[in-house]
Amino acid sequence: MEQDNKTTANEPMIAYGANSYADVMCLLYTMPITPEVKERVGRRLVKEVSEPALANAFAKIDELGKLEDGWAGDGSYAISKRVLNNLKRVLLISENDDWTEWMIGPDVNATVGLQSKKNRAIISLGTDEYSYYVRKNGKRMGNSHIKFTPESFLNVMHEIA
Repeated sequence: MEQDNKTTANEPMIAYGANSYADVMCLLYTMPITPEVKERVGRRLVKEVSEPALANAFAKIDELGKLEDGWAGDGSYAISKRVLNNLKRVLLISENDDWTEWMIGPDVNATVGLQSKKNRAIISLGTDEYSYYVRKNGKRMGNSHIKFTPESFLNVMHEIA
């Protein structure tokens, strides 16, 4: 199945039920891919199988991707695919509880905004950077042009919540 460092399928895929990390890893270890890739794919698949909320979140993000230029009138732009992929990357390393505080919505400038349900806070996610603003205990805090990594973005979500 492996040729010239590329994995190609020479037989049809068969769907197997898997509802634990062990089940997924047993299936993956029969495939000719590196242990690192097996580990990464295993964690992702277990989340998708065991957490329907994650699959629903991915579907909602895909819906945002269907917005076209002008979705909110003149001057509004379609959400960048890179922005939506950034949001998905954060979802993959987060837990469902991380999102109970936040509402996600499109911004007219091709980005996505997260608004806190509890605090007066907004996080704006772009293609390479993000910014945030929060008013907490009467004080205004924030930062802009922060280089995006899923881990740093999730940390800001935790700090604000």
